[in-house]
Amino acid sequence: MDAAWYAVIDCAQDPRLVDLVRSCRDHMCLFKGRDLDQQLLAASPWLVRIDNAEPLLGIWQQHGHGASWGIMILSQLPMEQLHRHLRRFLQAKLPDGMIALFRYYDPRVFNTYIRAATTDERAPWFAGVQQFSVESAGGTALHHYRLAEGVLFDGATRIG
Repeated sequence: MDAAWYAVIDCAQDPRLVDLVRSCRDHMCLFKGRDLDQQLLAASPWLVRIDNAEPLLGIWQQHGHGASWGIMILSQLPMEQLHRHLRRFLQAKLPDGMIALFRYYDPRVFNTYIRAATTDERAPWFAGVQQFSVESAGGTALHHYRLAEGVLFDGATRIG
């Protein structure tokens, strides 16, 4: 299978996003459960396949810069497998032992985490993922994270 572009969209950032996500041909909520409340679904993270035919992509490019709408992912995994992979990262154990929602799909969170993570912490993120493309704070730049032989790169720049 050729690599495809996906996005994890944080619908909590803008109430209009959930309708755009649902209009995408391929979309899956990262939260699971048969009876999820509609308000929770409307503010949930969603995995979508991105292509030029989807209105979401154009609207994100025109109106989403700096709004922390989500992150983009280049992967050869089928969508269902990528969905399972990404769900693994939804929880984080805090220093006091509590489990919390890890909102990695917020670009501000992802940029901070992936740069601070150890090699061992980063490796699972890139299993089946070639690249994460994530806007910087304020949407002024786009980071293209990839892992090569255990080393994190942002474009051609070695991060660690």
